[in-house]
Amino acid sequence: MRVRHLAIVAAVVLAAACESTGRSTVGVSSFGGTGAATHLVFTVQPTSASAGVAIVPAVRVTAATSSGSVDPTFVSPVIVSIGANPGGGGLSGTRTVTAIAGVATFANLSINTPGNGYTLTAATSNLGSATSAAFSITP
Repeated sequence: MRVRHLAIVAAVVLAAACESTGRSTVGVSSFGGTGAATHLVFTVQPTSASAGVAIVPAVRVTAATSSGSVDPTFVSPVIVSIGANPGGGGLSGTRTVTAIAGVATFANLSINTPGNGYTLTAATSNLGSATSAAFSITP
């Protein structure tokens, strides 16, 4: 009974934390699905930011199965780069992060030049690439 109660409490706390931070897991339905990862998904999209200032919240890329679940066994480097580059900006921060349990979090990415319509591309050697939603960098 104590274990079940603990699991329920943990689920409620996790849900509340996600809601309070505004983080999204759009495109990934659950952890621990069957099968290996087949593609990458931006589960926390880049948001508009000022030039040279870190994008907040941190960009998150997830290795997803064909059913949309996170592959918790996926451990591999994920490389992020600028896709569409309307302002000719440069990307700074840690651009290669090893996905642990299927998730790679890029906590300090920034772009140095203003522009509207930037996108990021995430790639691994074995899952191909994914492109983020468009976002802006302001002066």
